[in-house]
Amino acid sequence: MNKLYRTLIICTLVGVFTALSVNLFAGNRDRSGQAGAQHLLIDPWARSTGWGTAGVAEIRGLEAVYSNIAGMAFVNKTELAFSHTQYWVGSGNSINSFGISQALKFKNKETGVVRDFGVLGITFFSMGFGDIDITTTSQPEGNMGTFSPKLTYIGIHYAKKFNDYIYGGASVKIVTENATADAKATGFAIDAGIQYLTGKFKNFKIGITMKNIGVPMSFSGDGLAIRAVINSAFHEQTLEQRSAPYELPACLVLGLSYDFLIWGKDYADMSTQEKVDELLTRDDAANRITLAGSFTANSFSRDIFAVGLEYAYRQIFMVRAGYNFEGGMWDPATCTTTYAGPSVGATFGIPLQKKGKGNSRIYLDYSYRFTNRWGGNHSVGLKLAL
Repeated sequence: MNKLYRTLIICTLVGVFTALSVNLFAGNRDRSGQAGAQHLLIDPWARSTGWGTAGVAEIRGLEAVYSNIAGMAFVNKTELAFSHTQYWVGSGNSINSFGISQALKFKNKETGVVRDFGVLGITFFSMGFGDIDITTTSQPEGNMGTFSPKLTYIGIHYAKKFNDYIYGGASVKIVTENATADAKATGFAIDAGIQYLTGKFKNFKIGITMKNIGVPMSFSGDGLAIRAVINSAFHEQTLEQRSAPYELPACLVLGLSYDFLIWGKDYADMSTQEKVDELLTRDDAANRITLAGSFTANSFSRDIFAVGLEYAYRQIFMVRAGYNFEGGMWDPATCTTTYAGPSVGATFGIPLQKKGKGNSRIYLDYSYRFTNRWGGNHSVGLKLAL
């Protein structure tokens, strides 16, 4: 009965998300370039970019705020993370991202029962393009100073473990695009995601997430105004241009992953059922190999297929690789992406406590994503997990 119940739940979830996506995700390649706020489609975290977009069912921890917010429900206590990306090396673009998440767990002093109210998090994303010379029609040579465009968003996130098999979450992001000091656009976007775990060791996972759902944005400010004389008048008047609104780059992502577990000598004498009875998980295995895949349905660009593979030695060392495929990506006449397909990454986990005393660690992350222009994307990250 439990298996039937869980099967009905996941089938219902898939059906609901698919039905919701019928009208929302009717885009095609002819709509490419019509959406704004494209930085919402950039994963800033070094750990998850190591296998591209393949980790939607697998991702867990603070980094899940981009790939699938449901994975943030796995935060045990507190996590702080920082990541820096050299975006398109040689172009001068860079990305900085910072976040903190806190598990809301409270223990009843009288009964000793711990109540779990989920995980709350906040993140900040900033993308800069360096200093650009200010020019005008009257002074095209510049020498008027510089300006620095920035793309940012602040995310407020919440995720919760509903039971041992279903995890869910949602995010609200305040999005800002600063073209100049006097012209900017502000809006908001909503993400929602679910992860479903099954199998004897919860090693088969399904992930579904909808991202960047929001109202159209448009630019405003004094940067869109000019002073001019109208109809031979004797004084100047201010003329303000109206910016055309643009949509957010909404997308739907579906993913699967499976863990192949090698338990090692610590559990060599235990049967499979004994391991299940002991509530062992993949974190207890000496070696883990995870195969993951995803499909991204983009509203304003081509759809993306991704596959990824990760090897982990306990929680000490992880190495991963991924490959993203987008139709027409190898033909210069039809290519709409700079990503060349492959991505690689690695993670080192440094324990902060002696074995058996706790699971607090510092994680060092690195990833490289290949591009067909410029010099690829280098990302480095640091995370403290308590």
